[in-house]
Amino acid sequence: MQKSFLFDLNKCTGCGACVIACSIERSLNAAGESACESPIRLRKNWRQVHTFNESCHPALPVFNLSLACNHCVDPVCLRNCPARAYSKDEATGAVTIDPAKCMGCKYCTWACPYDAPKYEPGLGITRKCDFCKKRIDEGREPACVSACPMGALQFSELENSNDLASGGQLFEKSRTKTSVEKKKRTAGFTDAGIEPAINFIPLRRDKQPEFTAPPTSGSIDKLFEFSLEVPVSKITLKAEWALLLFTTAAYILVAFFTALLTTGPAVNPFLFLGTGAAAMGLSFVHLGKKFRAYRAIFNWRSSWLSREILFFSAFMGLSGIYLLFFPGSAALGWAAAGIGFFSLFAVDKIYQVAMQSGPLNFHSAHVLFNGFFLLGFLVKNSILFGFFGIIKFLLYLHRKYRFKKSGWNIRPLISMLRLGLGFLFPLALFILDLQNNNICALSTVGIIIGEFIDRGEYYDELDVITPQKQLLKDLKDMLIERSSEFKSTDS
Repeated sequence: MQKSFLFDLNKCTGCGACVIACSIERSLNAAGESACESPIRLRKNWRQVHTFNESCHPALPVFNLSLACNHCVDPVCLRNCPARAYSKDEATGAVTIDPAKCMGCKYCTWACPYDAPKYEPGLGITRKCDFCKKRIDEGREPACVSACPMGALQFSELENSNDLASGGQLFEKSRTKTSVEKKKRTAGFTDAGIEPAINFIPLRRDKQPEFTAPPTSGSIDKLFEFSLEVPVSKITLKAEWALLLFTTAAYILVAFFTALLTTGPAVNPFLFLGTGAAAMGLSFVHLGKKFRAYRAIFNWRSSWLSREILFFSAFMGLSGIYLLFFPGSAALGWAAAGIGFFSLFAVDKIYQVAMQSGPLNFHSAHVLFNGFFLLGFLVKNSILFGFFGIIKFLLYLHRKYRFKKSGWNIRPLISMLRLGLGFLFPLALFILDLQNNNICALSTVGIIIGEFIDRGEYYDELDVITPQKQLLKDLKDMLIERSSEFKSTDS
């Protein structure tokens, strides 16, 4: 039976009692565990209180959201964890993580739209709310629920997952609370389609009092600017430099190896394998528990991260066998190349948990596109080179246009360098069909530098939704909506 939270937006005062209770409960449980998991080293709060309209804009309601893990019916953390460290309890629906299995890759923190898994740098692993499973087994409520002085946070049982409102609001039809209906999504709470085990009793009033004079339309853009600051991103280029180098090396290796099969440039097997080994080593840099890296392939059935590691390792193994022992085996070579390109596809799928970045969530820096584009140049295939070059070029221009329209920095100098080295220079050489090896090598380097710039921008632009970002987005949308209402009233 699925246990569930019920949260009343009208009652929460934001006092933080639930946060303190959660912290105390964690400390009590951790006190009996090993020294490495002592309360002193547990720095992240599992439950957080978020305020909508924290600056109290007079045109909008003010309310609080107390959120922790929602123990979803279809948890994306469990589905995406490569190490299979997550499990879901059939009796309570609690989604828990085994600290002995977590390798600290932090991918679950990217995948969860509710910011529930917390990476603990002191431990090198990810931890999260466990629904106070010990308390539930003893017949008690979770600590956060018991501590809430206003009764805003409640605990209930659901007969089936159909009773979940998928993060939507609920409103009462009778005083006995025996019947509820689904309503629109709660502002600040993302509907990711994973059936979070929480429902909301909505605000009784979602606008300012009727006799309150509305602010002028101009004040909408000027008031409370500090509350509209974008929260810090979970994914940054500075933090993920090792993954940037790994993914860049991956598509270069796959493209050069495939080109070799079609009378492309010769490949030094020892340099090739050494580069591959170094790239795979870089992929371990960001792990909190590097000695558990072997667990990365355990969840290949549902995790694209597991599939990427599994297939890229297979590519390096098969290509190494081909280069060292069977260089004349076309079947082996093409099998390795096919697996290599599938590993690039898996790399791109990993980042699908990030916010959408363009049409159909395609990005000009996707490594699958990069691999085919570079391959087309290496083998002088105009169809391959032209097709993926046009796609990448249009996606890049579309993104810069969208950034400029939104008032974001388009990095003009970086953009010009990327376009010149990555597109225009190799295109000119391709059209002229120059056979000079030095010029071809220089053009190849130009393509790689251009793609490296684009890939770096990609990591800098990646982002994942969190409650803070959803609150900000909904706040801006409501401000625009109310501003339109005021303008129509004034006219």
